[in-house]
Amino acid sequence: MKKLLTCLIGIILYSSAVAQSSRGSRKFLLRDEGLSQVCFVNLDDSTANWQVKVPPGRDLQLVGKGSVLIGTGNGYQEIDIRSGKTLKEISNYSGSIMARRLKNGNTMLVGLNWENKKGIVLLEVAPDGAKKKVLNFPEYNYVRLVRETPKGTYLITANNVVFESNSNGEIIWKAKLTGPEKIHAWQALRLKKKTVVSTGYGVNFQVLKKDGTPEKIFTGPEHVNPHFFAGFQVLNNGNYLVSNWQGHGVGHGNSGNQLLEFTPNGKLVWSWKQDPAKFSSLQGVLALDGLDPQYLYIEGKNGKLRKQK
Repeated sequence: MKKLLTCLIGIILYSSAVAQSSRGSRKFLLRDEGLSQVCFVNLDDSTANWQVKVPPGRDLQLVGKGSVLIGTGNGYQEIDIRSGKTLKEISNYSGSIMARRLKNGNTMLVGLNWENKKGIVLLEVAPDGAKKKVLNFPEYNYVRLVRETPKGTYLITANNVVFESNSNGEIIWKAKLTGPEKIHAWQALRLKKKTVVSTGYGVNFQVLKKDGTPEKIFTGPEHVNPHFFAGFQVLNNGNYLVSNWQGHGVGHGNSGNQLLEFTPNGKLVWSWKQDPAKFSSLQGVLALDGLDPQYLYIEGKNGKLRKQK
């Protein structure tokens, strides 16, 4: 009996250790739209945390040499992860919505009715800010985030539609999302033969099959106050970590749990309740655990971030 009890205790302790190790130390870069700030949060060491005011804009990406790229309304900034100090800024593209570093080292800026063109505009710029290439989709009147796929195509969210363009600006795949016309879908990632979309006011993840029909749709429980599913990341364990935005401007810090982690089957396994004195409404998240900030990271074939050498 004593041996059995000892064995059971050992199993319990081992299971607990595995659960803890699967979670690991948690470090995040966060984009707080409500307070227009970027924040570094270390849940194990709050003395390392920082918050800096930034221009309004969207997205977060590790781009190497210890810096994070953020899109602004005039182009982009690169910020030092250790201190929050601005290291580089391209600011001559007024009206841009987001920025994303491409595998070729250039940066994709995105705008709407922008650069003297109607509809969605994708503008590729060189490291010095010079224009390199323009793709235009005049039939769409809304855009949020764009992601480069492993094949070099682009996944683009356009309100209640997500579509894929090749490098010549030809639409090669398209799907209509479940929900109202003004769903304001936020981000899409390609996972092998599936596409995962955070749907903004749809307040859910929609997992689409190759033909664009939904395979799975899921949201969070009421106690985390699901409001708007914005920027998300596929973690190393395959789970989806999403920012649960709560509204424009200040005063939303008490509303909801603004980081949610789901299994691919839609089970909520972790959430984070932000400090209302420091945060208002999170719109972007980048989990740093297991990543090396000295490298550029772009999503790979399974949607997980992969460093580019």
